[in-house]
Amino acid sequence: MRTPAGLQAQGKALWKKITGEFDLETEPDRLELLFQACKTADQIAELDEAAAEGPLTVRGSMGQPVISPFIAEARVQRGLLAQLLGRMNFSDTDE
Repeated sequence: MRTPAGLQAQGKALWKKITGEFDLETEPDRLELLFQACKTADQIAELDEAAAEGPLTVRGSMGQPVISPFIAEARVQRGLLAQLLGRMNFSDTDE
């Protein structure tokens, strides 16, 4: 199955891994979830890269140290990725 345009390295890898394991060509709902999961994987990679280049903490609105927004957002995106992959419900395809 062809990899959609617009995906970066992590998204392409996830797409190839899942479409190599599961036949989703006749399941447009799962394909859309997979595409969104792949875009999320790309975002996580970008956030991780930005977090690696910056400090662990930054100054908050009151001058207090707070965790880097890159780290916080990557954590949120990881949760979203888990939800998207979970919604694909691969467990019922093992029949």
